Amino acid sequence: MEYLKQILKSNKIEMANLKEVTDIFEMLGNQQEAKNIFKKINKYLENLETEYSIWEYNRDKEIQLLLFNGDKDEKEGYLNKQHIFSKVQKNKKPLAEYEEEGFHLMLPIISREEVVGYFCLHKNVELGDKWLDVYVIVQLLSFTLKYYEMIDLMKEMTVVDVITGLYNYRHFRLQIDLEVEKARRFKKFLTLATVKIKDFDEINKKLGFEGGEEVLKIFGATLKTVSRKTDMPSRLNDEMFAVLLYETNLEGAEKYIQRLEKYLKEVPVNINGYNFVLELEHKLVEYSNLMSSEEFLEEAKKI
Repeated sequence: MEYLKQILKSNKIEMANLKEVTDIFEMLGNQQEAKNIFKKINKYLENLETEYSIWEYNRDKEIQLLLFNGDKDEKEGYLNKQHIFSKVQKNKKPLAEYEEEGFHLMLPIISREEVVGYFCLHKNVELGDKWLDVYVIVQLLSFTLKYYEMIDLMKEMTVVDVITGLYNYRHFRLQIDLEVEKARRFKKFLTLATVKIKDFDEINKKLGFEGGEEVLKIFGATLKTVSRKTDMPSRLNDEMFAVLLYETNLEGAEKYIQRLEKYLKEVPVNINGYNFVLELEHKLVEYSNLMSSEEFLEEAKKI
């Protein structure tokens, strides 16, 4: 660690890496989704020449893997070692005690005197001046994780998704409980349609993150146009959307999807000169009295 301190004092940082750091702060300022930030962090560290992982303690103090850079076949093995983090949760010093478990060095991510996660190097390699990159990312992560925790808290206080203007997951989850109870009590049809924008990751790559958000806004507006006032289009997460179709059976729901797909074909998306028709994946689930509201939703999410 003494060597790390010497490097930090030297203030050496490549302009290319400085550009990546600047981009990360710009993305945070624009409230980009967290997964996009981690993609940029992964790019910043692409020349690190070692495997690493980033872990976060969620609000329930449970550990979750945010980013894994290494052999995909080994990822499951690391997920099975989550118990290690329950032992080190409050440790604010770098740890090198779990090398046999595949964690050569565990660097705590600290925000406001609290350990919010760990940046873990998996192998013993000579990093040299690249220790500075590691240090910068650990500091960025401390800010980023706390930032998105605050964003999540703010979102929970609202009912509208800030990007699409549709209802958010929290509001949808509350509403589905009420509608399931009404369907059960009054013996009314209720069908849940879930839809995903097909190949959305590829769209993001072609258009960039801002273009991807524009696609989400356009699709959100399309759902509002196609849906009845009594329906409730909502954004569940990323590119997955849901619509509660009141007093509608499976046959009626199929007609709704056909109407939606017809509209998308007739009104192609045009962003930055890139013209294309949005394609969808979907699933329709008609409510049964044998289902709880949670089972109803989870079944529909299996697209």
